Amino acid sequence: ESLQIHHMDLYRLAGEDDLRPLNLDRAFANDISLIEWPVRLGSKSPKERLEMQLRIVGNAQEGIEDSCIRHVSLQPHGNRWKERIQFLVEEGYIDD
Repeated sequence: ESLQIHHMDLYRLAGEDDLRPLNLDRAFANDISLIEWPVRLGSKSPKERLEMQLRIVGNAQEGIEDSCIRHVSLQPHGNRWKERIQFLVEEGYIDD
């Protein structure tokens, strides 16, 4: 069985009842889920997860696409993700 990546934008959902058609149990158990507006998951949010926040700081200068600074914040939840992030830090893949 191959790994699937799911993108879910939950912005327009009104409540947890709207989550039923997404088959979250399967997506969270076996696949990678990229979720915008994860607060809308409510009690369906997995205990073991990695939250990633992307921020762009500054304004793009005319004609220079890469003039903004991009910040990525990672927040591990659960021991499995804490251990993975710690490994990446120790190996030099992530710095603060």
